[in-house]
Order: sequence, then structure tokens, then C-alpha cells
Amino acid sequence: MSVSRGEVEHIASLARLKVGPEEIVALTGEMNAILDHMAELREVDVEGIQEVVGVVEGGAPTRSPHSGPDPLQRRPAEFAPDWREGFFVVPRLPAMDGHPDDSGDDGEAGS
Repeated sequence: MSVSRGEVEHIASLARLKVGPEEIVALTGEMNAILDHMAELREVDVEGIQEVVGVVEGGAPTRSPHSGPDPLQRRPAEFAPDWREGFFVVPRLPAMDGHPDDSGDDGEAGS
């Protein structure tokens, strides 16, 4: 099985992708390489190989909904340059000085 340039163009249009002519050629080659690989996989002899079961049904273990956040080695307040009321305080950007929406409050205490 292989896909044609026209089929790749059709798929791209369905996905609303703007794809150039060079990309169409590359995608056609890549899609055909994938299909060739899948054909090779179908030919692999799996006789006598035990089927893997329980992977989908079991899923990955999940944390308890009551476990809370992951513990940190140090509290953020210990390494933050400035920490107030549970938040990192960052310096104002000079570009924001004099901005029309600026209320004049820079968040600094005692200013």
C-alpha cells in the first residue's frame, strides 16, 4: 500500500494545513516509509510468542487524591530573592515605568 501526492494534499487540506510543494514530496515519502514499515511488521512471525496482557486494563498507578503536593527539600521562602504572602516577588521591568495603565503602585512596601 502506498499514498500518492494527491492523497497527501487531500489529507493536508482536511487537516487545514498549508503545505508547500517540497513538503508534499517529503510527506509523501515519509508516509510511504511508515506504511512500508507497517507491512514489514505484519510479516513478522509471532508464532509461539506470548501475548502481553493486562497493560491496557491496569494502566499506570496513580497517586492518592489526598497525597498533597510533592515535598520540597527547602521551602521557596528560603531561596527566593523576595517572598511575600506565599508569592515570589519579582522586580518591575523598566519598560513598564510610565505605562499609561500604571497605577503608580510598584508593589514595594514604603514607596
